[in-house]
Amino acid sequence: MEKLWTTSEVAKCLGIPDGEVQRLVQQGELTGYKLGGQFLRFRPEQVQQLKGKLRVRSAVPQPSRPKKLLSLVPVRDFLYFNDFYIVSAMLLALLVVYLIASG
Repeated sequence: MEKLWTTSEVAKCLGIPDGEVQRLVQQGELTGYKLGGQFLRFRPEQVQQLKGKLRVRSAVPQPSRPKKLLSLVPVRDFLYFNDFYIVSAMLLALLVVYLIASG
């Protein structure tokens, strides 16, 4: 069984920040595999293929884009993976308030 790479290992190989790896996955340029529902892992051969494509692309100058000041990706991921617990806590809080008010 081959060893899958973490986001940090991919970023180091490609010479880009970890957040850029997430962007490549979201844009469909790099395939990431979720383990345990939340940990992204990558196949080394797919990363190497992308590395070759990125070299070709980097030779062509691209217009600069303004940087985002605040990324909502971590918040979205938190809500996605913890939605059950958040809803359960809210329902429990409502139940406690109801019991206190009625009793």
